[in-house]
Amino acid sequence: MKQNTARPNLTHLATALLLLVFNLTAAVAATPTGTPVYPAFSKLQTAELVGGSPGNVSWTAPKAGTYQLWVQIPASSTSTNATYNVYPKGNAVGNTACSSTDPTYPCFQVTVDQTTASNGWAQLMLNNNVGTSWVFTKAGLVSTNAGGIPNSQLLGVGEVVFASYTPSKLTLGQSYQGGKIAYIDNTGKHGLIAAPYDQSPAYPNGSQWYNGSWITTGATGTAIGTGQANTTAIVKAQGSGSYAAKLCDDLVLGGYSDWYLPSRDELNQLYLNQSVVGGFADLNYWSSSEYGYYSFAWLQYFGNGSQYITNKDRTLAVRAVRAF
Repeated sequence: MKQNTARPNLTHLATALLLLVFNLTAAVAATPTGTPVYPAFSKLQTAELVGGSPGNVSWTAPKAGTYQLWVQIPASSTSTNATYNVYPKGNAVGNTACSSTDPTYPCFQVTVDQTTASNGWAQLMLNNNVGTSWVFTKAGLVSTNAGGIPNSQLLGVGEVVFASYTPSKLTLGQSYQGGKIAYIDNTGKHGLIAAPYDQSPAYPNGSQWYNGSWITTGATGTAIGTGQANTTAIVKAQGSGSYAAKLCDDLVLGGYSDWYLPSRDELNQLYLNQSVVGGFADLNYWSSSEYGYYSFAWLQYFGNGSQYITNKDRTLAVRAVRAF
């Protein structure tokens, strides 16, 4: 790791500090509101990492919450391919891999061309979506290193802003928190987000509701707001495996890991708003709502909206949701 302090004379140092102050002031003036968190290795506002080096910098989330992420890019940066790793749930000690599907420590890589954001701020986004926000635990962090850029380049690092984010107005079909908004309650601030694609396609490659044993799970909730409890009950009763509720419970998507199989009424909201959510087929989808007897659960046909009870061993399509 290299900082811009390699034996400069006092005149150069004073000039550099003045430039740093002015550059930093200009950058901070354009920063989104939020809690600034500085590099853990130093109290300096900015530093440089030399390309090809193992040097790294990490920033820890100020507290658990949902944030947009913004990084300050110093004027000296020359990296065209700076990679930032986002670990919403923290990072395993000694872990060097970055996998978005890791069930315990999911990691998301975001690449920034620092030359286009020199002396300014760049948002860490997924799929260039400016609405990208991340759900952090207190242990969540952002890190970057210079190992993946050429030796001739410099990776400039400054502060990171974890900016609390809520759109001024939420609309059905809006890309938000990992998927598309499929339902908004009367407050206008809460509802359901549907994953942007099916977690399991329909017959013959769909998923069964049960896990090979005919048991009652207690997942009898049908109303909006009961899908998460249903999913938890199903997974607790049926254990590990590859079935509808478990596919949703294991899903890590868009920085979020709190997906679940929708209840009967939640699934109906997906049907009613399928045109703006997208990706559905005119086929049967599982809900998480069990029906009384151990062998039945509710489904919905997305061709006409009809809801039926059916045997849990059928292979149907699955679409996960999460609440916000």
